[in-house]
Amino acid sequence: MKIVFICSSFGGGGAEKVAVKLSSALADIGHDVSYVYWKTKEGQEYKLDVSVKLKKLSAVNPMSRAWAISRLIKETRPDVVFSFTDIPNIITYFACGFAWPYKCVRVPNVRIDVAEKYRNLQKTPQIRLLSYLHGLSCRTAPLVLVNSKDSGTSLCNYYHFSKEKVQCIYNPVFDELPHAFPCLKSSNSGEKKRIKAINIGRLTKAKDQQMLIQAIDHAVNELGIDIELDIYGEGDLFEELQKKIVCRGLTDRVHLKSFDPDIEKKIKYYHLFLFASRWEGLPNALIEALGSGVEVISTDCPSGPREILDDGRFGSLVDIGNYQQMAEAIARLYPEGNYAMSDNIDAREMSDELKKHLEKFTIPFVTSQYVQLVSRKVHEQ
Repeated sequence: MKIVFICSSFGGGGAEKVAVKLSSALADIGHDVSYVYWKTKEGQEYKLDVSVKLKKLSAVNPMSRAWAISRLIKETRPDVVFSFTDIPNIITYFACGFAWPYKCVRVPNVRIDVAEKYRNLQKTPQIRLLSYLHGLSCRTAPLVLVNSKDSGTSLCNYYHFSKEKVQCIYNPVFDELPHAFPCLKSSNSGEKKRIKAINIGRLTKAKDQQMLIQAIDHAVNELGIDIELDIYGEGDLFEELQKKIVCRGLTDRVHLKSFDPDIEKKIKYYHLFLFASRWEGLPNALIEALGSGVEVISTDCPSGPREILDDGRFGSLVDIGNYQQMAEAIARLYPEGNYAMSDNIDAREMSDELKKHLEKFTIPFVTSQYVQLVSRKVHEQ
């Protein structure tokens, strides 16, 4: 098949990471794949397979981008066009219209709970128009892909269309699953040491790192837990969060780190993954943490964490914004207030239950689902 992926960039975000992994996997199994984008994120680019044709648009506004993509569609004549997130979904909707009479299967990918997203944005005329056009792009598509069941339900209810055209396919996160988790080494077995926690995400209201700072403050100063937190990400709230850290006297406890495109390789060196989002789609970082063998505590936000953690079977769920609950969940995992090194020698095995659960987040499994679903739609057209 000839396949085109359309994203605003190819770095710096969860949707882009999914699109890069999918395009690379599809090219690797012989499909003709192009990746179209228009925004450069220096130093944040994900690794794209060399066989994927990379095309950067020079157009500077949405309509000129739509015209440029329509010309590309007419020239390359793809079977299917995948777009990711609301603005690329809208631009692709117009691009496919401009490409008439040529027709291809247009598949918008919605990676977040749209009702929660727009509910938390100021209702300006621009936001209202964006919401309307995104709904139009989804309603008129033959197929819409979502990455969690809850976000699919929210999408249909918010934009008022049938659930029949919406399909849920989880994010492709793992090349393959490890058979065992590494154990953090220590010179002395049984040695007690500071708990090292990690959070990954853009520094925004939605990710709510402010709640994490409060949780660490409460854990350290009220519950006597010896813990520190590294937050990896960039965003508009950097200065505000840094001030909060300083004001609470947590400069030796909470550290703001820059974006790292290879962060999933570092998660296994932490003891605990903390996640405080107020709304989501299906957070890759939470899945990566689960596959790295670290303990996980997450807010029970719409949507994603409850599905990823299987109703709390594979991690703890706390209420949105409740820093006391987050701190208390940490205390339950570490009742002595620190991390005690185990006598376990090198590694612990991944349970069969967890392995079976995580299989649906592997790249080969997800790629096969995309191919089967889209092949069917292409043949129907």
